[in-house]
This record gives sequence, C-alpha cells and structure tokens, in this order.
Amino acid sequence: MPQSGLDDACADLIYTGKGALIWVPDLSAFFAEVHRLLRADGWCYVYEAHPLVPLWAWDPDEIRVRPDRGYFEPSHVNDSFPGNGAVERQHTLSEIVMACRRAGFEIEHLDEYPEPFWRPGDLAAAAAWDGRLPNAFSLLARRA
Repeated sequence: MPQSGLDDACADLIYTGKGALIWVPDLSAFFAEVHRLLRADGWCYVYEAHPLVPLWAWDPDEIRVRPDRGYFEPSHVNDSFPGNGAVERQHTLSEIVMACRRAGFEIEHLDEYPEPFWRPGDLAAAAAWDGRLPNAFSLLARRA
C-alpha cells in the first residue's frame, strides 16, 4: 500500500511559526510528525507568539492582564483582527518544550522576545509591547 503524505526523513529543516501552534490540538502528535519528517541531525525551528500574549490587554498606557483569560486554559476566543471569533488553542511554554523533547528532539536554543511579531488591527502601540513582557519566543531543536 503506498504511503500517503511525505516520506520519512525527507527534510533537513522544518520551520513553523507566526500563528501555527494555536491550531494544533495535539502537540505530541505534531512534534512526532516533525521528528518523522526530519533526517538525522535535522532541525526544527519554531517562532511564535509567546503563550502569555493572549493574556495581555492592549491598553496603550498600562500593562494589564485580561480578566477573562487564563494562562492554563485550553483555548480562548480571538476577539481581534483577523481572528475575530476563532477559537484558538493555548499551550504553555512548558507544554511546547516538553512535547518537543518527548518527540526525541534536543533543545539547542530557547529565547523570549519583548517585540510582538504581529500587531492586531490598526493598533499602533500597547503598553504590553514596551519591552517588559514576553511577546514572542523561538525554539531551535535538533533531531536526536
């Protein structure tokens, strides 16, 4: 029977990011599939919004955590452009890192950044973007 999809060990690098993980219901299955697709010593690179971002209110003059969201909730409803009503999954940073490790990756680099990679709608500035809070993260992992 022919295999569907991509062949095992067909890639040297897999990149995902800028809003992909919010659509992934099962991080363990996702990283297992990435591991399957990578050649030995292949690389997985993730660049995403920090898992805390859904908690930030977009007040221009004060950092504020939204009272209607929690970091450990499984999902939230996006109420900003372009999501407007989409249900997005929430994964903690530890869930992401540990799912990657359990799939057989060695974490080579993990970093957090104060700059957002995406700004909702026509919002010019928010206090959450003033450099004191994490707004993005990157993860570089090697297939062990």
